Amino acid sequence: MDNCAAGSAGRFVARFTRPDVRNTTTLLLSAEGDTLFVGARDAVLSLDVSQPDKLTLINKKYCFNYIRVLQFLNSTHLYVCGTSAFKPHDTIINTEANSNVKIEGKEAKDRCPHHPNQRNTAVAVDGELYMGTVSGFWGNKAVISRYFSKDGRKDISLENSLGSLIEPTFISSSFIPSEGKVYFFLTETAKEYSFMDQLTVPRVAQVCTDDNGGMRILQKHWTTFAKAQLVCKPEKELPFGVLEDMVTLPNEESPDDTLFYGVFRSQWSLVSEQSAVCAFRLGDIKAVFSDEYRTLDRSSNQWSSQPIKHNVLGKCGSHNDNDLNIVKTTFLTARNVEAVGQKVTLMSTEHLYSRMAAQTTQAANGHNFTVLFLLSESGFLHKVVLLESGPHIIEEIQVFKPPQIMKNILLSVTKGVVFVGTSDGVSRVPVSNCSFYLSCSECVLAQDPFCGWDPATSVCTTVSSIQANLAQDVEHGNITEQCKDLERGHSMTVPRKTISVVLSERVILPCQSRSKLATLSWRSENNSIDQKNYIQSEDGSLMFLASPATLGTYSCISTERGFHQILAIFSLSQSVSPRAMVSPGKPNHNTPNSEPGTPSETGQTTDMEIVPESDIIGGHNEESVDSETTDENKEHFHSTVGGAASDPKTTGQTQNSGLKPVTEAKSYYRELVTVTLLFCICLCMLLFSGFHWWKWRRISNTGPQLIPVKEFEVKQS
Repeated sequence: MDNCAAGSAGRFVARFTRPDVRNTTTLLLSAEGDTLFVGARDAVLSLDVSQPDKLTLINKKYCFNYIRVLQFLNSTHLYVCGTSAFKPHDTIINTEANSNVKIEGKEAKDRCPHHPNQRNTAVAVDGELYMGTVSGFWGNKAVISRYFSKDGRKDISLENSLGSLIEPTFISSSFIPSEGKVYFFLTETAKEYSFMDQLTVPRVAQVCTDDNGGMRILQKHWTTFAKAQLVCKPEKELPFGVLEDMVTLPNEESPDDTLFYGVFRSQWSLVSEQSAVCAFRLGDIKAVFSDEYRTLDRSSNQWSSQPIKHNVLGKCGSHNDNDLNIVKTTFLTARNVEAVGQKVTLMSTEHLYSRMAAQTTQAANGHNFTVLFLLSESGFLHKVVLLESGPHIIEEIQVFKPPQIMKNILLSVTKGVVFVGTSDGVSRVPVSNCSFYLSCSECVLAQDPFCGWDPATSVCTTVSSIQANLAQDVEHGNITEQCKDLERGHSMTVPRKTISVVLSERVILPCQSRSKLATLSWRSENNSIDQKNYIQSEDGSLMFLASPATLGTYSCISTERGFHQILAIFSLSQSVSPRAMVSPGKPNHNTPNSEPGTPSETGQTTDMEIVPESDIIGGHNEESVDSETTDENKEHFHSTVGGAASDPKTTGQTQNSGLKPVTEAKSYYRELVTVTLLFCICLCMLLFSGFHWWKWRRISNTGPQLIPVKEFEVKQS
């Protein structure tokens, strides 16, 4: 196991790896949620969620290349299917005996994809396996099937001769007990539209679990198959046509209010970097499947424009041959399934999301909130709470750095952990990190439904552990109401550094924000921070040239919704020459750890109060305490999509960082002597050369003149 922060300050991310195991992207939780099963390349592993440092190899002998399907058929038997070098094979593992059970029948070419990068989905219902995948070497055959059928029923699959599904990509599946149906979510090419290019649309397809196929028509094929288009569309923009992931949030009290949250992106290159999240209600899906359908014309292979409504379409149960003749060509709904409120739940123009997990959690006031965990292509995990005012990003955690082609995400609600599987390993991220917030204001401003401020212990704690009198406002983050009288007397240590600088040297004072919604500003008790002499970079650091006018004390102030916080204090003074610091007759002994040219720094900590803005003029508590190490290598942020969260800073720089390259003053006597000597030598050489040139010119002007031969001959004649 490799424990690392994976580039995100303040967040502990545990990564589980084995040198002999790769492509750990197929994840499955046990029914109790205490064991995570991981399908990798030529291996199946188990991870004890309660003991996260224990990663066990279950079986490797009967595993086949890339494991693409993991599903429990019962409490002890695990179904496994792998690509097996483009010839899929499967097996059943007895997890208690750690042995394999032989499966009778042909190879598993219709049970999992041939290629490891092809998407697929599977769900087990009472020991029967419902699967959606593509078959064939090129992956051009769509398969929705049921295997291991019980009570003498036959295994059935999709009749695809009429093109029930066109080039589908299966994303996920969900069993709804109240309906007795399995819903498959996918993306496919739409033939019902007349378009110059191939148009992809997201779909939801249904089959009934009591479907036994027809007696003479549609034998061993689904008689309850139907499909509908999902519409995730921003206002006045084109709909998103590619479904990336879909998760289910069941509602036991009202099954029709069960929600399906999907991650979408566009197929068009102009907006290909945009992604959105839309929610769909089960009641709306049921209404569409119970409404009118379009009929496929066999002769032209075109969908009719005249919808029909029949009492058997979209319904479970047995049907006669006349009804089945209608079902064979009438399985596309005339209406589309609109998103809840006919709007997107979340939209991002700067993060391309690809996977998602979701849960509903109860806040301290008893209200339920939906929390989404969105995994971006760049490796960041965003925790988002859905509020009435819109989505709010609570924090960002970098799980992996290089983009991964194969990845997966799984949430254990009972253990409060998010698992992310990639080609390199499995990462484990707790759903909350309440201890990061050091004050009531920080805790409430986070608007994290998992966290609340306990006034009795003066710590930010998880809501599940204690709920009485917790200060929390998930909807608005109102610190004035929630934290009144709770900050009084409460102080926190803030990094303070006394730094010696050399005049005319560049000075960089670092300051790391604890919230991406906060704005950073600098105050100086001696100077005004103007753009002429100072530059504040995007990461909050302050840059300027050291001069007598810029010496003094600087304070970095964070401001967010009326909450002011001192993050760092620097005291700048001019360094003293080492020659002046040596007493007569006493040598200057350097400490073993000191080097010439190193600035003199004194690390201190100062108690920091939450103070009104009018009192923040670089002021700080003058009472100093012993130097101590403060763990400020943390980075949380609160943001909305498209806001400040789009520029993640993951440098890992601590707030205790000292001055960047500044050198100590030293004597330049030797250098001056050397330069003077070289100048004298050069001057002498120039004078010597000039003297020789002058002497040569003088000799040339006073010597005998030569008469040309031709001129002499003329004079003789």
